[in-house]
Amino acid sequence: MDLDQKTLERAQLAMQTAVRDWIYDPNVTFIDFGWPEHGGALYENELSIRIHVAEKLSAGPQLETAIEQGITHRAIPDEIGGIRVDRPQADFRVRQWSGGGWGRPTNPRSQRSSPMRGGISVSNAYQNTYGTLGGLVKDRDTGREMILSNWHVLAGDWGALSGWPIRQPGRLDRGSHADTVATLTRDAMSSGLDAAVAELNGSRQLINDQYELGSVRGVGRSQQGMNVIKSGRQTGVTFGRLTTGLPGTYPMRYFGVTRLIHNVTRVDLRRGIQVSDGGDSGSLWLEEESRDAIGLHFAGSNFPEYALAIDLQPILDALNVDLVFGT
Repeated sequence: MDLDQKTLERAQLAMQTAVRDWIYDPNVTFIDFGWPEHGGALYENELSIRIHVAEKLSAGPQLETAIEQGITHRAIPDEIGGIRVDRPQADFRVRQWSGGGWGRPTNPRSQRSSPMRGGISVSNAYQNTYGTLGGLVKDRDTGREMILSNWHVLAGDWGALSGWPIRQPGRLDRGSHADTVATLTRDAMSSGLDAAVAELNGSRQLINDQYELGSVRGVGRSQQGMNVIKSGRQTGVTFGRLTTGLPGTYPMRYFGVTRLIHNVTRVDLRRGIQVSDGGDSGSLWLEEESRDAIGLHFAGSNFPEYALAIDLQPILDALNVDLVFGT
């Protein structure tokens, strides 16, 4: 559904109010503007502010008890600024894998790759984790080549320092000191974007290729209804559809600190049984036909099966890098 300018402005103001009043409620997991759900089905002829909640709470004794227990602060209204409010249930988590033993050695994405490409295992050297290498970018000022992934994959610590070693495969995939391929350079958390880059050290080449998908051909803009595809360390190639009309805000809590992540789009499952899982953080979401990169995967929900992506162009601008792409 296309919005006329007046409706768009009203929706933007209502979204600002929703984020201001509700994003820090303990039961709220994500706020965006998109297609509402009725009986589990999306209604594409309607639009609403979607305040996602960890737990559905009925008015009356259940809500009153939840308020007393600190589960929520108060009832979410049916309208904000004249815009209908939908309350889908989803408990989003960052999509990094940590602890729990070694990664699966039979997964080729978990192994040492030369040359390196998007969709394979990566992490910093100081955490027993793995995430996904997103792709190849270049510094706009120096032209130096860098890895693009999430902040919580390449840094993952509020005390992370420039120069931290980055391993491929990630440490939980048995990446060792000999697998150090880059050093953490900078991140975009101060701009409310869960993204970071690490400068390659020359030990191995990183090429413009997504594992099992081919090269990235450009940079695009997320649009409601767009069919997308990604290549991730954990779930491989998966398929999604964007259902967000106006980018949303996600309250990320990591190492005891809550930071608001902006420019977030919800990706709904389009085919298969999963759209993402732990270990897929850092994947690039591509428009399926053009293979233009439109977002950086960073979080998701299993029940129901959703993914969250951050619009890519704001990330590139905040990090002062350009995505390397071509045929």
